[in-house]
Amino acid sequence: MKSIIIRGIWLSVVLLVVTGCMTNRSVPDGEYLYTRNSFKIEGERVKDHEIPSYFKQKVNRSVFYARPWVWIYDVGTTMKDSSIVQKFLCNVIGEPPEIYDSTLVDATARNILQHMHNLGYYNTEIVSEITLRKGLKMANVKYHIYPLQPYSLRNIDFSIENKAIKSFVMADWKKSKLDTGVIFTTASIKAERTRISEDLKNLGFYYFSKKQISFTADSNFQEHRIDLSLNIKPLGVSKGDSVVTFKSKQYKIKNIYIYPEIANSGPDNNIDTTIVRYSVDNIDSLDFYFIHNGKIAVNPKSIINAIFLKPTRLYKEDNVAYSYKSLFNLSIYKYIKINFIDTKVDNGNFGELDCIVELSKSDKFSLSTESELKNTAGDFGVEQGVSIITRNTFKGGEVLNVSVRGALEVQNVTNTDNDDINKILKIFNTFEFGTNVSLEIPRFLAPVKSNFFSRYFNPKTRIGLGYNFQDRPDYSRYIISSTFGYTWITNKYVSQIFNPVEVSSVKINPTDSFQSIIDNYEDPRIKYSYQDHLVLGMSYSYIYNERKWRSKTPFEFFFGKIDVGGIPYGVASNLIGNTKDTLGQYWVMGLPYTQFVKLSTDYRYYLPMARGSMMNVFRVNFGIGIPLFGSVAIPFEKSFYIGGANSLRAWTLGTLGPGSFNSNTKTFEMTGDIKIEFNYEFRFPISSSLRGALFTDVGNIFLLKANDQMPEGVFHFNNFYKKLAADIGYGIRYDLSFLVIRFDVAHPIYQPYYNKGQRWSMTTKDSKLIYTLNFAIGYPF
Repeated sequence: MKSIIIRGIWLSVVLLVVTGCMTNRSVPDGEYLYTRNSFKIEGERVKDHEIPSYFKQKVNRSVFYARPWVWIYDVGTTMKDSSIVQKFLCNVIGEPPEIYDSTLVDATARNILQHMHNLGYYNTEIVSEITLRKGLKMANVKYHIYPLQPYSLRNIDFSIENKAIKSFVMADWKKSKLDTGVIFTTASIKAERTRISEDLKNLGFYYFSKKQISFTADSNFQEHRIDLSLNIKPLGVSKGDSVVTFKSKQYKIKNIYIYPEIANSGPDNNIDTTIVRYSVDNIDSLDFYFIHNGKIAVNPKSIINAIFLKPTRLYKEDNVAYSYKSLFNLSIYKYIKINFIDTKVDNGNFGELDCIVELSKSDKFSLSTESELKNTAGDFGVEQGVSIITRNTFKGGEVLNVSVRGALEVQNVTNTDNDDINKILKIFNTFEFGTNVSLEIPRFLAPVKSNFFSRYFNPKTRIGLGYNFQDRPDYSRYIISSTFGYTWITNKYVSQIFNPVEVSSVKINPTDSFQSIIDNYEDPRIKYSYQDHLVLGMSYSYIYNERKWRSKTPFEFFFGKIDVGGIPYGVASNLIGNTKDTLGQYWVMGLPYTQFVKLSTDYRYYLPMARGSMMNVFRVNFGIGIPLFGSVAIPFEKSFYIGGANSLRAWTLGTLGPGSFNSNTKTFEMTGDIKIEFNYEFRFPISSSLRGALFTDVGNIFLLKANDQMPEGVFHFNNFYKKLAADIGYGIRYDLSFLVIRFDVAHPIYQPYYNKGQRWSMTTKDSKLIYTLNFAIGYPF
């Protein structure tokens, strides 16, 4: 292992030297390859700066100081002009060398200086340090920034003509980030204009504009203090030679007119108007006007529930955005538009607006297909899925999804006595078929009241039924499942799922040879995993997602889930006097079920580099399942696996662990009660649609209780880290914007099931290099 690492280091050094020298070949004489932008802030610490984004001249992409893309471009220039190879190397993968431009140095300095002024540092000095390496034909520039004392706010005055607006601004001033003593920045001024404008628009000031807000700053150069004046004036609109000013008043919604199918509302159609009186949020009954031709296809109450604007209420801009979002989430409309018409009628101190909601339905049915090819450690497989979506299924905005999936695969098994196991097309030995039916309802159903959560949480009810059949060389398995639950969105980052009912019925028919192997095992976990059983559970999930692809700033993702199985049913069984079997299980309708609790977490941190073109991704995945009240194991379907294209990629799914145990066979899929996993992936661009990745994965699964069959599989705090497997790898991703095709190659570097002293290894025991190919759709995390 040590020799392999040393060779890898030497190879990396050689590649760095070679590519570093060759990338300068295409640089013309007298010119320089621009290799680096850098800066240093001298003295004063400056917060929240974005200096790198103000560099006028960019540099070529690099990996550990080497520039392979420029080298590829250079190779392409030696090819025949306009040939396919030249176009591919120069235009798709490679990039031309960035030649140093001295005129952009001063331009960059001016950019940085303006940025420092915007941050409140008005006496900043910039010194540009230019380094030219004539022998290497390379140039870099370092900008030394000398910020002096920033300007801070001393006093804030208000000049607001409209008394109503002034009272609202003053009442909400505690929300402002402008305060005496804080640094005066352009960003804070812009943020304050936006905040005031948004607040007033949510208080009914329909016509209010940020253009009405201005700031006047009076500076004291000796004290570095600023006196600030906030000015709000009426908005003026030019009409001919005169200027018309809008009255700065609040507006209320008068009537709401809804066109449920705008395509049928033309002048040549027979138009009807239906007034629907409905109690929104169970407060009072309000009238909504439906303009339609023929029968309204969608239940009017479902449409009204998705509209957050109300007659007689103040106009609120946020409610317009919520209405768009809620109507879109019904998943039945392809066109949504909300307009307002000023009635020009004054109602006391308020104006009036008519709201026009125009809708057009999507096709009622849509069909989608998904195909997949799999190659798992030489086990080839094909999969085909078909889904049919029916929108507005029961006229209340419901969405019905029916999917069918079939798969064929070659699985290498060691516990069958049949030599001719490839019985399907003489190629495959495993067949899987499944169908799922789900119904999404845009409201809560009983027993939870429809108004239990605010409509702003976008509450939904989901009902699901599923059937899955697997025919393997060693057993066949039938799984029938059903779920009933609720989903809601707390805010733009947080969504939650609660499933009070999750029921699965599992029936297994092992072959005679496989059954005899099971019977010879003393481990109750193995016996339980391959017997008929029920899973009676419920679950709660919490999702926090800041995901912002192509972001230049870090963001996070967190998923947490708690599964509780069998406990309410176990209490009931105990009360009525049922007894447990030898595996600690109660029985219902001729099937056993287990009582357990399971916790699963998945945390990811995304750290962009190079203005968002590169990405570091860190993941921590932890889970634990605990059998309760005498149960010996959690259900097989709820156990933890590790390995595969989205986990430890050097091991196939279900072949690693638990702990340092290694069965040396594929008799059983390896599962555990505890899962610990750490992943890191560095993603970088190769071309506009092709990205590369370097990664490492560390982790394993463990058992909670001692097991004679797997003595090294038990988790112990003092040595579990010695049983964590590790791999390294590399891959490419082809990004089609709507689809990411991924191909990864992974090598193990630490194999905990080897003897001590041999675990740091990338090879088999007969010194053959181990590699695992992973083909998948989408990023692993």
